[in-house]
Amino acid sequence: MKILFSASTYPHPGYPFSAFISVLCEELTRQGHEVTVIAPQSIISYLIKGTKLLPLEITYNVTTEHGMKDIKVYRPYSYTFGHGRFLRLTWWANQRAFSRIVKKRNICFDIIYAHFWNNGYNALTIEREKGKPLFVATGEDCIIANKILTVSKINDICNNTRGVICVSTKNKIESITKGLTTEKKCIVLPNAIDPQLFYKKDKQKCRTKLGFPADAFIVAYSGRFAVRKGVNRVSSAITLLNDNNIKSIFIGSNYGNEIVQPECNGILFKGKLKHEDMVDYLNSADVFVLPSLAEGCSNSIIEAMACGLPIISSDLPFNHDILNENNAILVDPNNVEQIADTINLLKNNEVLRIKLAEGALASAKELTIGKRAARIVAFIKEILKGEIKDV
Repeated sequence: MKILFSASTYPHPGYPFSAFISVLCEELTRQGHEVTVIAPQSIISYLIKGTKLLPLEITYNVTTEHGMKDIKVYRPYSYTFGHGRFLRLTWWANQRAFSRIVKKRNICFDIIYAHFWNNGYNALTIEREKGKPLFVATGEDCIIANKILTVSKINDICNNTRGVICVSTKNKIESITKGLTTEKKCIVLPNAIDPQLFYKKDKQKCRTKLGFPADAFIVAYSGRFAVRKGVNRVSSAITLLNDNNIKSIFIGSNYGNEIVQPECNGILFKGKLKHEDMVDYLNSADVFVLPSLAEGCSNSIIEAMACGLPIISSDLPFNHDILNENNAILVDPNNVEQIADTINLLKNNEVLRIKLAEGALASAKELTIGKRAARIVAFIKEILKGEIKDV
C-alpha cells in the first residue's frame, strides 16, 4: 500500500521533534508499505524567529529484512500567522502547500494518513481531487478544529474522512462530540514504542555508565518543560519531600514561549536527549512521574513502562486506556502534596514498587509499534473492504 502522510513535522538530525511519527512511518515501511510524508514548514518562523529550515526534499533510509527502503519527505514552505484568531489562515496556507507539492511532484498514493485533525484539513482538497480515502489519527491533547473551522468545514472533514485512529477513548469521545467523526468510523489504538529503542536494562550498570549514585532513589520525568506536562509540579514535589537521597532526571526542554524549569535539589540530569539515548537514563531510575493536565496518549509513559518503571501520573481519562492499578498510581495532577506522598510511598515500599514495575513491563509488551502498525493497516483494510487492490 502506498501511504501519503500529512504531518506537521518530521524529525531530522538535530531536530528530533515528533519522533513518534517517524517511528510509525519506519515500521510501516518495514512491513512492506511505501511511505511518503508531506510536512509543511513555516518560512515566517524562519524569518522572524530564526527557526531552522529543514530540507525541502529528503530521503530517509530504513533497514528492512528485504534490504534498504526509502521514506521520501517533502517540507514545502508555508506560512504561519500565530496561534490566535488568525490560526485559520495558517491551516489554509498549509492546505495549499500540501496540495501544491502533491501536484508538483505528481505523488502517487493509495490512501492519505493525516496525523491530527489539522493535517486532515490539509489533505481535504487532494482527497477530493484524487478520490483517495482519507484517514485521520487523532492524538491531540486538546482538539481545537471546531474553534478554527466553520461548521461547513467541520462537516466536510466528517463526511470525507473514512476512518479515525484514536490514541485514547478520550480522543474518540472528543472527536465525536466536536462533530469531526462518528462512532462507527473510529478505533482506539493507544500509542506504542519501538522495543528496539526502549527495553529493560540493568539499573546499576546504567547508573555506573552515567555516573549516577548507586544507592539513590531516582525519579524520572520526560516531556516538554511545560506547566501542562507538570514538570514544575514534579520539581515542587521533590522539594517538598526534602530528602537528600531522592535524586531526579528531567529529560526535555522548553518549546515556543514556555519558560518553566525544574529547580529542585538533586537533579542528576536536565536537558534534551536523542531518542536512542533515553533508554539508559530511564533504566537508571526507580519511578517515572508525569502529572499532565492534558494529553492524547503519552508516549513518554509507554517508553517508561517498557523500561520497567512504575508510573505516577494523572487520574484523568487520557490515561485510562493504558494505566491501571497493576502498573501505576494515579493522582490529582494539580496536587503537589499528593504527588510527593506517592513518590515517598514508592520509595519506602519495595514490594509495591516491584509489583507496579512488573505490571508496566507486561503492559508495554502489548504496546509495541509493530503491533500497532499492523492493527492500523488491518483497520484501514476493513474500512475499505477491497477498494484498494494489492494492499
